[in-house]
Amino acid sequence: MSGGARTDPLEALRGGGKRAMARALAQIEAAPGEDATIALLDAAFADPRAHVVGITGPPGVGKSSLVSRLIALYRARIAELQPGQSASAPPPSGYGWLMGDWTVAAIRKAPADPRRADTARAQLGRTLHFAKGPVSTLGGASCSFPRYSAEPAPGPQFGDLSDYPAAVMVRLSCVGVALLDVVRLTDEKILIGEGDAVFELERRR
Repeated sequence: MSGGARTDPLEALRGGGKRAMARALAQIEAAPGEDATIALLDAAFADPRAHVVGITGPPGVGKSSLVSRLIALYRARIAELQPGQSASAPPPSGYGWLMGDWTVAAIRKAPADPRRADTARAQLGRTLHFAKGPVSTLGGASCSFPRYSAEPAPGPQFGDLSDYPAAVMVRLSCVGVALLDVVRLTDEKILIGEGDAVFELERRR
């Protein structure tokens, strides 16, 4: 066993530029359990200086899916703005862009069951009011203290939203029970998923 001075596992990274970073990432992927890799990770954890996050992994492991979810979650946080405000403005508390009255304008996805489909059609023209206080859903559920929370991405029940790349989803819950999902398409248009129906709503002026 050598009695020489211990080397700094991060020394090569600090002076080696992109090539050293590429070698380190390859080492982490190829030999995650080796002593040298563990020492490198321990040293990096103990001396955090990074401003850039790298997502690495073998092909097909889900890197793009993970990044897409993170971007959607970030957009959901940015969407906590009053309609018309820019992303550089300080966000208000709560989901100000959602608060107010919305009119059920169309059915985007009708339930397969004929009775529930008739019930969904009966909602057309109704007004749904979102507030920090009491809220009642289209299905008749009521909540005195609703909780709004951003979700990573709209669910598959909302269909193809490729025309709305900035779409974000908010879940309305009451005492830990999810009541409905809201997808913000624009300042003037949202989708509501309640049960097995999806509605299109427009802001009421």
